[in-house]
Amino acid sequence: MMQYSGDESIRKSMISELKMYVLIGQHLNIVNFLGMVTENLRAGTHELVIVLEYCRYGNLLEFIRKHKPKFMDCKNDIPEAWTGYSLDADLSERPNEGCITRFQTVDLICWASQIANGMKYLASKNVCHGDLAARNILLCDKNVVKISDFGLARVFNRGNFYKKTSNDRVPYKWMALESIFELVFSVKTDVWSYGVLLWELFSLGATPYPTYTVDEEFLNKLRDGYRMDRPEYASKEIYEVMRTCWYVNPDLRPSFESLAQTFNVMLPHVLQNHYLKLNDKYLEANARRALTMS
Repeated sequence: MMQYSGDESIRKSMISELKMYVLIGQHLNIVNFLGMVTENLRAGTHELVIVLEYCRYGNLLEFIRKHKPKFMDCKNDIPEAWTGYSLDADLSERPNEGCITRFQTVDLICWASQIANGMKYLASKNVCHGDLAARNILLCDKNVVKISDFGLARVFNRGNFYKKTSNDRVPYKWMALESIFELVFSVKTDVWSYGVLLWELFSLGATPYPTYTVDEEFLNKLRDGYRMDRPEYASKEIYEVMRTCWYVNPDLRPSFESLAQTFNVMLPHVLQNHYLKLNDKYLEANARRALTMS
């Protein structure tokens, strides 16, 4: 339930995000819109209830930071590390000498693959998220992750990018160079943000550019070619994926489709394409919705 005190900009932001949820439709790796209650909003009490899917583990950033002591680094032996895990078991059900919510490198790769699949779906809808970060990824049962928070999302009605004109707060440390200096946003600027999100995952929740504050010096260093070093729990291969997301030329950055494929093949064989199959029911829901609207 969202409450606000008559601030028109907040009301518009809430309605805009609501419209975005309706437009996007259904996908396994998107927080899906289920309904809304507007009675109190119309009555003038400034309350809007939006019903979304329940994600029991909260946002991915807080989850990783909270359970970091239980992390198992297995980047050098991924197939062996997954042996014995049930695909249907929740994180809290995994054996860990009496502890709960054990997670490991395979989970980081699994989440990276799912997020790329969700972003691939958004790109197919001509949607730019605009605020892709670990804090906006939610963790659910069966190790499913969902992209949330579409407050900065935009739809491309013409062309492949839009230019920001409002004074919304923006997450500079996750933004591409062209977004910072030219106020241009596109699917390719989301790819840059995805690279920063990967760095968050494989550093186990560290703050990007930890030794820098957002100021003119920091922004100029980015423009001059500075990029973050390889995080502790990323292999060289994964770090190279991050680096390609941060190419200056947006056309040289990978697509979300190729990113999803890259991380999919890194997974143990039993997990490859597993979450694509789980998405079938969401695709069926979209098909039924299209029929009712035609």
